[in-house]
Amino acid sequence: MKSVSVGFDEHRSEKLWVEIDSLLRETDLAIEGVDLFAVCIGPGGFTGLRVGIAAAKGFAVAAGKPIIGVTSLEATAANVTKTCQVLAMLNAYKGEVYSQLFSRQGDGAVVAENEPVVSTLRFALERIQHVEQLVVAGEAAVELGHDVAAFADEIRPDGSPPSPRSWLIQDTDSSTAEGVARLALMRYGEGVRAEDVAACYVKSPEAEIKLAKGLLGSKIDRVRRLG
Repeated sequence: MKSVSVGFDEHRSEKLWVEIDSLLRETDLAIEGVDLFAVCIGPGGFTGLRVGIAAAKGFAVAAGKPIIGVTSLEATAANVTKTCQVLAMLNAYKGEVYSQLFSRQGDGAVVAENEPVVSTLRFALERIQHVEQLVVAGEAAVELGHDVAAFADEIRPDGSPPSPRSWLIQDTDSSTAEGVARLALMRYGEGVRAEDVAACYVKSPEAEIKLAKGLLGSKIDRVRRLG
């Protein structure tokens, strides 16, 4: 079975097709030779997700092959190299993080123990404060490592000491694309129809948020009046 993993960066969207063509040439593959398509379905940048998912779904349909969507949080947990509970944590920016708790199995599979959320760091940690042994992984975990460690050492609400809570902050050497490919290969045979693969945004796009607050509409009205 042949597989190809394609990472997507929304800041390089104009290069997507060139990069895919280059990757296929390097691996001496044609689209028809790919047995399984894997795509990161988020959470992450909205533009990047939309374009990347559309491209992967298009390839799967054209080649008549299965496709599997893997979240960036799942991929982060999969990149941890030991059997443990993992809190995957990624930047959502504007003072927020995406987070989700997983159990990483001995065979490398990951099992979700709660739902993905976007929240403040404190809420993300309070949600899993009952976990004694934990690996906190992902870009946000590394950047906010001091705050994570401080929370782990806090006295608990019931007044009991923090021990034996042991939280390890881990920066994985693998990329999100590697984690996506690894989990997709493990799930080979579970491929779904391309039309059933959907983005996992967790939070609403910025445009929808502004529209709900009445900010976007007011700007549009002002432009219309000026016009």
